[in-house]
Formats: sequence, C-alpha cells, structure tokens
Amino acid sequence: GSTLAIKLLSRSFVEDSSTGVYSHRFPVLGSEKNVDADGTKAEEAEEAWLVGGASNVGCAVLRQENFSNEELAELSQDMDISTDSPFSYYPLTKKGERFPLADGNKKPVLEPKPESGSESRSEYLKGILQGISSVEQMGFEVLGKLGANPSFPTVVMTCGGGAKNDAWLQMRQRLLRQSSNKDGDTTEGVNILKAENAEASFGAAILA
Repeated sequence: GSTLAIKLLSRSFVEDSSTGVYSHRFPVLGSEKNVDADGTKAEEAEEAWLVGGASNVGCAVLRQENFSNEELAELSQDMDISTDSPFSYYPLTKKGERFPLADGNKKPVLEPKPESGSESRSEYLKGILQGISSVEQMGFEVLGKLGANPSFPTVVMTCGGGAKNDAWLQMRQRLLRQSSNKDGDTTEGVNILKAENAEASFGAAILA
C-alpha cells in the first residue's frame, strides 16, 4: 500500500530515467503468423516487455491521515465517484517522487483540507483517492508518450489492498477512460478488473 506500481504489457522496450520508467522482459506477448516461401503459415513469438514504474504515492497516506478500515468502508460506500473532487492532491507520505516523474524534491500536496463538518472526512477521502488515481492516469499517459505499444491499456488488472474498494475501482476506471477516449466518454473503454492471482509465486510458476 505504500507505492503505486504500474505495468503495461508492451511490444516495445521503453526506458526513461527522467520519468522513472523501466522495462522487464516478458516471456511472449502472443504469436503472429508469417507466410513461408512454400505458402505455409509459421507462427513466431512477438517480443514483449513489461513497461512501467513505481510511484511513491500509495494508500499508506490513508493511515498517515488516520483513516481506519471501518471508516474507509463506511465513507466509500456512499461516495459519489461520478464527479470530480474539487481538491487537487498529490498524496505522498513524504518528500520525493520516482514515477511518473523522477523528482527527489517533490513535496506532498494534501492541502487545503475540507472545512470541518460531518461530510469533511468523506470529501477528504475522495480527494486523496482521486489524487492517487490521477497519478495512475498520468503514469499510463507517460508510458504511451514514450513509445509503449499499445500506447494505452484496454484492461487493467489490479491487486493489493486498494483492490478491495469497489468505489475506488470505479473512480480509477472513469479517469482512465477519460484518457483513452478522445471525446471524454467514460461509459466505455478501459476496464479495471480484480486480478484472480496476485501472489508472486504464481508469476514465478508461469516463468518456470
């Protein structure tokens, strides 16, 4: 929960130190069919990379701001995720960012806080979750600008503690659809799904 890691399955290698982007080799992306001289079709594995980065933004900030599990569940249940929060937070827990920009002097932005009242905690939570979602949105946009292929995902598999919050998943999906659809339509486009297998051992078994 202390970091937001993003990976995009890409046909192209991408690396850029100024934005904290790197690539890991992926076994195969799929297969493409080529026609041999004798007319037969031969399958050839495509080059594939996991392109991405890791932001210092993450859900650890919720603990820092004293949100309990019970409060998170209660406030998220009634949260209106169809509209944007008026707060533009960059919810780091301390100074320094790696991705989607590498800036050791980047400071947390958690001000202004909503005025005190019965709805203030809900508004504050929405602003923080939107801030983390915006970093994810910027991250995928950066990968596309640097040459990832495809330039933007159509499906995002999510895991970690944040994947338990359905309201936040819907918020993230809406923001990613704004980026992927030039007309700003948020009714279709990127789908965010919960990963069926999130253990590192599962990935190691596939590689083996």
